[in-house]
Amino acid sequence: MVVAGARCLKLHRTLFIIAGLWPYQKPFIWQIQAVFFFGAYCSMFFCQFTPFLTTTCNMECILKRFTYICITVVFILNYYSFYFNSEIVKQMFEHMQFDWKLFENSDAMKIFEEYLFDSYILAYSLCFFFVLATPCATIIECRSVILDVIIPMNESRSNKLEVDIEFFINKEQYFFLYLVSEVVGVAIGCWSVLSTLTFLTTVVKHSCATYKIVSYLMQNTVTVYMLQRPVVQRIQYMHRNICLSIYIHRRTLEFCKSLLLSFNIWHFPTVLIGILSLSCLLFRLYNAVMQFNGFIDILMSSGFLFGCFLYILMANFLAQSYTDHSVGVLQSTITCIIAVAPLPIQKLFLIMQKCIRSHKVILGGLFVMSIEGFSTLVTSAISYFTVINAMHL
Repeated sequence: MVVAGARCLKLHRTLFIIAGLWPYQKPFIWQIQAVFFFGAYCSMFFCQFTPFLTTTCNMECILKRFTYICITVVFILNYYSFYFNSEIVKQMFEHMQFDWKLFENSDAMKIFEEYLFDSYILAYSLCFFFVLATPCATIIECRSVILDVIIPMNESRSNKLEVDIEFFINKEQYFFLYLVSEVVGVAIGCWSVLSTLTFLTTVVKHSCATYKIVSYLMQNTVTVYMLQRPVVQRIQYMHRNICLSIYIHRRTLEFCKSLLLSFNIWHFPTVLIGILSLSCLLFRLYNAVMQFNGFIDILMSSGFLFGCFLYILMANFLAQSYTDHSVGVLQSTITCIIAVAPLPIQKLFLIMQKCIRSHKVILGGLFVMSIEGFSTLVTSAISYFTVINAMHL
């Protein structure tokens, strides 16, 4: 097995077990964990609507609450897209392991190592960032309590959380209950996004590696060394190389299409809600800077906005990389020196040139994920922000 791939699987297994998304053995304790996460998501979602029943707020307050409601919906959609597609997740693991065994003890393993090592480093970096960011965010939320201890005043500072939730109990008296609810809800949501995003990164990197291997096989089908061998051996080798390339290409293509088909219904609404969240976050950051509501408000707005931008950019960048590698397969059939190949091999290459097409990642049959798609999303978010700002003025 690929060393980097084995490390990735081990890391993803740990991440999925913590998130309650591991598709294999599901003991009773993991079922309780899934129920706990479901309760945390539902509690976080509904408790963000209850403040509308108890308090009145202006346009800025409504948009702030709506932003966090949208982010919570994204967390829920992302989590349950994997929870209810556990069989598809299991097939992903098995698909990658089969490919590694297929190319065991060959030069293709170096390509897998190169691509999967990047995924492994990214996953560890995001985990490290999460471990650092969670206590820092908790300390920021507890800043009033900490300041009361360090720099006491005649009156206690008001305790105010970033996410406005309501349990219909005294917020000052039960501040730590509100704090724990917020931290647990946000931490579970961020951890599930981290787990699923890093796993999808590994799957995309693996698919890119297989396309790279197919391109490598195509380019090495007709070589000077092979042309020096007898005609029968030459045709057999080239035919075997082409058959293996077609098999790997078709297998990867069908796997990615089935993957998109299974997750489209979940991730397409996520894109639309993400655009609304970006627009609201832009509006909030704009108001925080223009009115200078405080450094903490600007910091939190910038942090959430950066996280949303990073998530959308990574998803579109991975999709663009996948599309570029699928185009590379077609280019390898075109650049191959088929003029000196035997006639049957030339016919096979001509058929492949007509049949092989680039594969684009399309969500919901409407949105093409790519770098251009990322710019389209950002442009749409800025347009909505302009409309919201105009309505507010």
